[in-house]
Amino acid sequence: MALRRLMFCLVCVFVVPAAWAADAPAAPDYAWPNLTDFLKQLIAKIGTPVKVYKLTMDRDGKVDLWVQDSQRRDLVDSYEYEHGTMSEAMPVKFEHYPSVDAVDHHVIELTTIDFQRLPAMLATAKAKLGLPDARVFLIELERGDSHGMLTYSDIPIWTLHVDTPRHDGRVELSLDGKVLDADKD
Repeated sequence: MALRRLMFCLVCVFVVPAAWAADAPAAPDYAWPNLTDFLKQLIAKIGTPVKVYKLTMDRDGKVDLWVQDSQRRDLVDSYEYEHGTMSEAMPVKFEHYPSVDAVDHHVIELTTIDFQRLPAMLATAKAKLGLPDARVFLIELERGDSHGMLTYSDIPIWTLHVDTPRHDGRVELSLDGKVLDADKD
């Protein structure tokens, strides 16, 4: 009986962790920022609803989010998030200021953005480009027309920029993850 317990303990200590390590996902290929923390801080600062004008996330996990000012809907402010710290509002200066209607049309309700889809979108982008070892260097979200096709609906588009030592690529996806355009050099 003591020998069985000893064998059971050895299996638990040495064999099971080795099996878990073999099944563990590979090291992440992108420094995903803590978006939950960022959005909590943002909502605590500006309240709801949050209307996104533009979002960018770089390779190092820095986030730059442009949001419509809820008090002055013709204005847009930028908030940066890096290493767990959110900046104060930084006014966005446009070359030609859009009308309230144009800003209202351009913004994307934060509640319609499913950030949980991003890792799957990255996998889709790598597969579409044929670059399984590619690394993200920039992720963008903004309303517009895809470079690949005229949508006539001016939809929100995720653009994932990836690179390898030999190639760069860009994939545009809809909010639900449908590939709209892909381009590789």
